[in-house]
Amino acid sequence: MANLLDFLKIPISTSQDLSVGPLSFTTDFNNRKVKVESISFNASIAITENITITRVSNIGTNYNIVLRRKSLVSEKPYLFVPEDGQGLMNIGDNIKIQCTDANGLGIIYAEFKLKEA
Repeated sequence: MANLLDFLKIPISTSQDLSVGPLSFTTDFNNRKVKVESISFNASIAITENITITRVSNIGTNYNIVLRRKSLVSEKPYLFVPEDGQGLMNIGDNIKIQCTDANGLGIIYAEFKLKEA
C-alpha cells in the first residue's frame, strides 16, 4: 500500500543533448509551496561541464539565489541535496538548473525530488 505522503510528491524531470546546446530548465510549481528534497543529475557519458542551480525568487531577479555551482570533471552522476532551509520554496518561487555544453558531448538528465510543503 502506498504511503499517503507519496501522493503529495511532485515528479519533475528533464534532459538535454549537450551536442545540441546547454541545459537551461526552470521549474513551474504552479504557485504551490514545495520543498526540494534533492536534484539528481546523470549523464549518458562522463562529462566535464559546469552545473548551476538557482532559486528563482517570486519577488524579482534581484532576489534570486545561486544554491550551488558545481564543476563536473569526467563525472556522470551528481546529487544536490539542499542545506537546511534552502529547499523550501515560497509560493511563486522556482528552481532554474543549467549545465554548460563546452565539450558538446553526452546527454544530461535531471530529476527533482519534491514534495508539497
